[in-house]
Amino acid sequence: MKNQHFAFANSRSGLEGTDLRHVLETMEPRLRQLAGASILITGATGWFGVWLLDVLCAADDTLRLGIRIVAVSRDPRHFAARYPGFGADPRIEWIQSDVRQLAPHGDGFTYVIHAATDTSVRPGAASPLRLFETIVDGTRCAIAAAGATCKGFLLLSSGAIYGLGALNSTHFAEGDPGGPKAFSGKSAYAEGKRAAEQLAIIAAGNGVPVRIARCFAFVGPHMPFDRHFAIGNFIADAVDGRRILVKSDGRPLRSYLYMSDLLRALIAILVDGVAGRPYNVGSDIAITIEELAHRVNRVVGGNGVQIEGAASDPLDRYVPNTTRLRSELGFAQEVPLDAAIARTAKWRRAEQIRSMRS
Repeated sequence: MKNQHFAFANSRSGLEGTDLRHVLETMEPRLRQLAGASILITGATGWFGVWLLDVLCAADDTLRLGIRIVAVSRDPRHFAARYPGFGADPRIEWIQSDVRQLAPHGDGFTYVIHAATDTSVRPGAASPLRLFETIVDGTRCAIAAAGATCKGFLLLSSGAIYGLGALNSTHFAEGDPGGPKAFSGKSAYAEGKRAAEQLAIIAAGNGVPVRIARCFAFVGPHMPFDRHFAIGNFIADAVDGRRILVKSDGRPLRSYLYMSDLLRALIAILVDGVAGRPYNVGSDIAITIEELAHRVNRVVGGNGVQIEGAASDPLDRYVPNTTRLRSELGFAQEVPLDAAIARTAKWRRAEQIRSMRS
């Protein structure tokens, strides 16, 4: 029987009640394992971070878990001004800090979710060196902050660590060899994540219960619509009345997991994952970029698709094999891609209206 209290779950960031309830109802037994926990979240004001804060606060509201959250951000004031429900929440202690300067905090934490880091080298973003250092040094500091009584440390890594796929393979599995191009500055993010995973494995060998989530591609509220995420660009084009522009020949393979499903996977890994073990997180349902563009156009009601035709690498694939996540932790994708696109487009329109009113 569903917990009737979930009907009154309140989002502090404007998420749809159905999304919040989906996570709470399906993850209640695992969320109850967080009772009485102190939880450190780095990158707390990013795309993943705001979902984590919203879900954990709503879980505490409805299940009376008695959790305490320490949230790390470079600019918590800006975040609190946008989402005052978080800034005024007494269970959240904010630390304004670059994750590279994160200091030990009290006696440590029951759980740590290390979600900090920019995702690419782009104009106006961190240099390759700073990006790499932020990932590696930030991971080192987060592990040090965990403390001796930590029950679970979740490192959010990336599928980027695999580099290009093999000729006869469409999905990446956790044991696959290979890696990013080591002699390219564009590999700073991927190489940083590989180094962060090595730090995590060493820490696991020393008794820190580190679990690794290798995150692939996602879609949903709070996602950036002006970055390098193809699906976000396509949804923005369709919602804003532009033709969807595909800047390649459309052949690259991708897959997309909706954010409520991502949160379900992360919670499962955090509390029940095997220490020192990486888990691919994403959808294993592949789609070409061209097919994705046409699907977004159909679901959102856009003004068509334009394929620029620039040649793409035939090995450009970014799709996880999620067998380990499904078999060991019982995870199943529950939000179909069409529904994910529609919900994200609805969010985009609502945010535009909110911006015009403010």
